[in-house]
Amino acid sequence: MLGIDKKQEIVQEVVAKDIGNGSITSITEGSQDPTGSVDDLYIDPKEEDALVRKLDRRLIPMLAFMYFLSSLDRSNIGNAYTSGMREDLNLTSRQYSNAVSVFYSTYLAAELPAVLVLKRANVKYYMTFLVFSWAIVTMCNGFVRSHKSLLALRVLLGTFEGGFFPAMTLIISMVYKQQEQAKRIAFFFGSSALSGSFSGLIATGLSSVRNAGGLEGWRWLYIIEGLISVFASIWLFFGLPSNFNSLPFLNERELHLMNIRAKQRAQYMGPDTGFKWSYVRDALGDFKTYTSCIIQFCQDTVLYGFSTFLPAILRLGLGYSSMQAQYLSVPVYLLAGFVFLVSAFLSDRFRLRGPIFFLYNIVGAIGYILLLAVGNNAVKYFACYLITFSLYTGTGLNISWLTNNVAPHYKRATALGLNQTIGNLSGAIAGQVYTHSPYVLGNSFTLGCIVVSNILTLGQILVLRKINMKRERILNGEIPDDKTDRRGDDALDFKYCL
Repeated sequence: MLGIDKKQEIVQEVVAKDIGNGSITSITEGSQDPTGSVDDLYIDPKEEDALVRKLDRRLIPMLAFMYFLSSLDRSNIGNAYTSGMREDLNLTSRQYSNAVSVFYSTYLAAELPAVLVLKRANVKYYMTFLVFSWAIVTMCNGFVRSHKSLLALRVLLGTFEGGFFPAMTLIISMVYKQQEQAKRIAFFFGSSALSGSFSGLIATGLSSVRNAGGLEGWRWLYIIEGLISVFASIWLFFGLPSNFNSLPFLNERELHLMNIRAKQRAQYMGPDTGFKWSYVRDALGDFKTYTSCIIQFCQDTVLYGFSTFLPAILRLGLGYSSMQAQYLSVPVYLLAGFVFLVSAFLSDRFRLRGPIFFLYNIVGAIGYILLLAVGNNAVKYFACYLITFSLYTGTGLNISWLTNNVAPHYKRATALGLNQTIGNLSGAIAGQVYTHSPYVLGNSFTLGCIVVSNILTLGQILVLRKINMKRERILNGEIPDDKTDRRGDDALDFKYCL
């Protein structure tokens, strides 16, 4: 058994680590809770590691697969378009771009409400309803006969998919500590990258199918992927808990450890007083909310523009055949997923967010420059691989950066909802700038977004570093504190993650 001094030392080390990472706020706020003794807060590191691994096994594969399907059902329009949908529905380039863009009209509207109601809703029913609903809509896409029907189904798809990812990200921030989050979010974006490869493989296999059961191959693409989502919603219903205060797959000891982790957060972030409009105002008054939103918009422009139009870029821009465009997209997405997993590992290992995707964006920018400036198709295809360095890395790490640096819960939920709403607006914009091959306007616009993202990222790194240094000087008594009201991430001993 450990003595009280050793426990105190370990608890202080854990607390200092969490404060340094920004996952907990301040000891000053925690003093409001007198129940947080050393024994209350101590967790044996081996036990905690085993608990986190069990959480990973039960939650991460399931949620990652749902996001895989979400990305698959959202972006398969690109594969369908180059596999016969354009000819069968007599779609013009502008009509296709509008079909891509209209999805985001409802997708955006669903995001902020989703994160605000998540804590009050039955999580199991809410998330299962979303997945089952978009599965049915996806299957219906296999039977469309006109451009108007396609637009209507894209609007419905956005309605049900819009709230899923921000709600899923908020669940991760509720269950895992700050230093545990980036790798988990990386699995989600890795699954999104795999969805691009998987859709390309299915489209390749179905591209030669004509009139099987009276339906063209691209229609079977929608039907098969929709059926997969239907069965996945059943898995989600039986695998996801109704709420995350009491996880049914944990034993009594593990539930006790989860309570200790919750106490560690409550001890230093203050008690959970429920929703207050003041938290929304705090988020709206925080510069990090706006910089993260603009960065997310820029990074999502890369993600949605490239992932949705890659088959069209390869076929119409680089001159490959329909089947070649499908299978040549597969290794591009595989590299994108691998690159993001590496970036997430480095980000958690060195506890850095902004500097990691800042450097990766430079590689992505080089890819777009080659795509725009070089005439050789082999070099252009190589440029697609360089672009993957920006594809998921900035999008995922910027989300982690925001959730790590905003507290408490409802301020974080508001900032995250706005981040996703503004960020995903880029999906509608991407559909309007990628209109005609060889997509010079779209690629130029995306390159400009990478530049803007890096400028804002560098600026925020410098500002957060300056704030951290100022707070340290105040705590050391070197300068007076000019604020009287400090709460959440504004607490003196909340250290921002860079």
